[in-house]
Amino acid sequence: MDTKIFNKLNQLKIKIDFHDNKYHFEDNPEISDFEYDKLCREYDTLINENPGFKFLERKTVGSQTSNQFQKYNHRKPMTSLANAFSLEDVKDFIERTLKFLHLKKDFQIDFICEPKIDGLSISLLYVNGNLFNAVTRGDGKVGEIVTDNVKTIKDIPHKLKGNYPNLIEIRGEIFMKKANFEELNKSQIKKNGKVFANSRNAAAGSIRQKDINILKERKLNFYAFSVGEYTNDFNIKTQFDLLKKFEQMGVNTNRENFRASRIEDIKKFYSLMISKRNELDYEIDGLVYKVNDRILQERLGNLSRSPRWAIAHKLPPEIVETILLNIEIQVGRTGALTPVGKLKPVKVGGVLVSNVTLHNEDEISRKDIRVGDIVKIQRAGDVIPQVTEVIKEKRQNNSKVYVPPNFCPSCGGKTYKPKNEAIRRCLSGVNCPSQTVEKLKHFVSKNAFNIEGLGDKLIVMLFKEKIINDFSDIFKIYKYKELLENREGLGKLSVSNLLNSIESKKRIPLDKLIYALGIKQIGENNAKLLALNYNSFENFCSEMEKANDKSSDSFQKLVSIDQIGKNIAEDIIIFFNTSSNLIMLKELSNYIRIENVEQKLINSPYKDKIVVLTGTLDTMSRDEAKQKLNNLGAKVSSSVSKNTDFVIVGEQPGSKAKKAKELNIPIINENEWIEVIKTIDF
Repeated sequence: MDTKIFNKLNQLKIKIDFHDNKYHFEDNPEISDFEYDKLCREYDTLINENPGFKFLERKTVGSQTSNQFQKYNHRKPMTSLANAFSLEDVKDFIERTLKFLHLKKDFQIDFICEPKIDGLSISLLYVNGNLFNAVTRGDGKVGEIVTDNVKTIKDIPHKLKGNYPNLIEIRGEIFMKKANFEELNKSQIKKNGKVFANSRNAAAGSIRQKDINILKERKLNFYAFSVGEYTNDFNIKTQFDLLKKFEQMGVNTNRENFRASRIEDIKKFYSLMISKRNELDYEIDGLVYKVNDRILQERLGNLSRSPRWAIAHKLPPEIVETILLNIEIQVGRTGALTPVGKLKPVKVGGVLVSNVTLHNEDEISRKDIRVGDIVKIQRAGDVIPQVTEVIKEKRQNNSKVYVPPNFCPSCGGKTYKPKNEAIRRCLSGVNCPSQTVEKLKHFVSKNAFNIEGLGDKLIVMLFKEKIINDFSDIFKIYKYKELLENREGLGKLSVSNLLNSIESKKRIPLDKLIYALGIKQIGENNAKLLALNYNSFENFCSEMEKANDKSSDSFQKLVSIDQIGKNIAEDIIIFFNTSSNLIMLKELSNYIRIENVEQKLINSPYKDKIVVLTGTLDTMSRDEAKQKLNNLGAKVSSSVSKNTDFVIVGEQPGSKAKKAKELNIPIINENEWIEVIKTIDF
């Protein structure tokens, strides 16, 4: 395994998971859409260029659900969309589509082009024409039931019109129009309430309101664009007909749709929407191109987190100029020092922004960013934009060169930046207040202990008042019940809900606990891998203690785990062999119950079988065949070895079939394979 590539993937995934949670769950993003997409694109490209890391593909969308609303398992997953950033990417998408369907390059597929509204995805279940429930996307598999809230939206009918199926899931986007968004923020400012960063956050925050009366005051809209599950009495053959059918049933759709069969047609639509973008009364963050034929959509199927039959074409972000007033330092839970630029407030895409991410000191040096500079910034729908460039011809003589801090602004401790890393860190660890606070925030966050009611502001307050100093103190907050009930902004009900939430989270799966501890380089994926390999907390701690000896079997086992190299292993071992951490874990174990984690088995005769495909397949593309094998739990390999279980051959199979014969490996021709999969329910 290439440790350097793996470490890079792990660092990117930690960032992506963090920003997924900020965007989808907290409705409080910290980076722009453009920057987030750039992270995801870098991650996905790195995997595509290194097939050995295919097992690290992103498989989830959105974020996990909160406990504020009842959870609901989607009848059919709500996937996200893959992104195209240029017309070349769109051409590649069309070519991949043709290749998968085994069609000639000059075959013209009909597409439906639609604006991609920046809102909140929702699934509406209608039974016998009546709205039965409304569910947010959540993580794509499990969402939140928000039926009563959704019923306040005038665009969403409680009863369908005309002819409708016995059961149908109508999926679409809840959004807030630009004028209504500005009106809401003006009202929030007058009330001294929360000012929303953008219309998407306003829509998402509104739908999660517990007070229906507040929601009724906020003007939300809805457009339908697809379906989930439906009964056999709903027979619509194209996406275009689907949109028409929605309208006939009394459900709004976006009228800015366009049919295209050539890349030239898509270019026309793209140019048209770029010119109309600012005239639209709602925010869009891209365009969507969908295969029109729904039978072809079924054949194309889905990847782990997105359909093969659709793609989102991202629009270029808006760029404006403003002044960089100052550079401040934020200290993270691992001691990372992140420079944040303070801007002269400027409106970008209808939103007033005053902060900009500067990434790290190397990036500041590379772009030669100085306090007092006129900078170009871009924003694509979220809170913190990024600097694209400094306008050096407008630079003033009194501009100040950024000097990286040798001492931490939080604790005064020394900082250090390794030569091969971009990040400067505070070396004080638990003695740094900012690191401790950030670790506490991470510990209670959505993907860790998920303690609702214990938000960032409350954690800071409780830390300053020395009520919580480490993880175990969280489970002792009940001692301060009366004190907290008298705090402004809390009250008896809020404190009661907080204590109940803490009490309910005293049981936690091993993987969630490992993630919650905030070990450097350990994101959700690695935490799950570690939990599956060690099963119990006692075994994990014991093995990490033994792994401190680099010559031990325990160390070899740790570094041999596919996604855990020596670099990451070192961080894990250091954590579990640091006396202060061991004392903290012992104290914490007095208050929580850690559940073991076991590997889930796939019920398939092909599970873990190594299969090789060779030759040209007539009935389906190689990619489609691989998908079917993956669905059965098989491991598709590109080469034949003595470990191969069987080989599927098409026309002109070549050397792989020959080698299989030499090794006495079972060979199945394409027709035999088709007969096999016909008997299996995918």
